[in-house]
Amino acid sequence: MPSPKTTGRIIGVLFLIHLITGLMAPYILLQPLATSKSFAVSALVNPVQVRLAVMLLFLGGALTIAIAVSTWPVFRAHAHKLGMWVLALAAANFALQCMEIAGYMTIFTFGQEYLKAAPADVAVYNIVGVAVRSAWKWTHYSHLLVMVSWMFVLFATLWRSAIVPKVLAGLAMLTALMQITGITLPQFIPYPSPAPMAMGVPLAFTYAALAIWLMVKGLKEQPPVVN
Repeated sequence: MPSPKTTGRIIGVLFLIHLITGLMAPYILLQPLATSKSFAVSALVNPVQVRLAVMLLFLGGALTIAIAVSTWPVFRAHAHKLGMWVLALAAANFALQCMEIAGYMTIFTFGQEYLKAAPADVAVYNIVGVAVRSAWKWTHYSHLLVMVSWMFVLFATLWRSAIVPKVLAGLAMLTALMQITGITLPQFIPYPSPAPMAMGVPLAFTYAALAIWLMVKGLKEQPPVVN
């Protein structure tokens, strides 16, 4: 079995790759599809850019399962029940990620068909387009809720296991809650919240800090606990 330091470094690398491929780069590339209200504009997004982004999203979704599996031997010994939730939410996240990807591709291909439509059919495309975009939106926010909940449980398990500094794991938990309460939940339960950027960006910094700490220090050795 790999040493705690080696295991921690592997997990740290997976954290960093997930941050890039599952949380940042693809959503930046897909921003024109997500924000544009016009399918004519959506259709003009570079097809290579869209396909690269969705492949990154597939990778990012799969990495949550890879992280859950990689951490399971440690979590089983230190926080068995929480570790099982990390595994379960990782699987749910990947399923919703695939649905979100389908939504992005639907918007993109629908926009291409929109450009080919006869003028008499544009009104029909606009009506159907509202349903297409609404379906993507709610899949997107459902996926965000599950993904960041997975991150919160992951951080909580790291905190419970005391295999990383508790201050760092605690800050990561706090920033995950900030994202959920400041960005995702207001979509389902409308209430005033601060600027989304202020509520979401700290999570990226704490996730990166955890990744770097793990790559440098690895995991702390702790005696197993009985759950």
